[in-house]
Amino acid sequence: MLFYSMHIIHVLTVILWIGGLAFVTSIVLPMAIKTPDALQKVLLFQRVEHRFARVARIYNLITGATGFAMILITGWYRALFTRAGIPLTVMTMIWVFWFVMLWGLEPIVIRRMLNNMLKDPKMDIDGIFKRLNTMHWFMVFISLVAATAGVFVAHIPVAF
Repeated sequence: MLFYSMHIIHVLTVILWIGGLAFVTSIVLPMAIKTPDALQKVLLFQRVEHRFARVARIYNLITGATGFAMILITGWYRALFTRAGIPLTVMTMIWVFWFVMLWGLEPIVIRRMLNNMLKDPKMDIDGIFKRLNTMHWFMVFISLVAATAGVFVAHIPVAF
């Protein structure tokens, strides 16, 4: 019963997390990119990104805690970094990427970049937003790869 509870919490949190990321990527970023005033563009994105980043950090912790609990409960940790455990390893490595992004790089890099955009009116803000958009689509893609790996882990027996 504990495993199923962890699995439900894990899946629901992943849905909220990837759904929020996809919303920011497919709705908020294009709105910001189309905003003609550079300051308004930066402020719109900054407001949404800072708010979502806080929520995403909570999702990251819950997803990690439930994921690692399930790995321990089932003994799947023995499959990590083995051929049979490739989907589990991929999912774990993507979670680690997100952990580093949300708890290390995002607070430092993104905030510094947004603050610099506000200070320097000559900065290529449109170019920066195009790069942000590309980066966000990459993050949506790898999140979907992790979700796909999760389906394999949950539905294909792993022999180890």
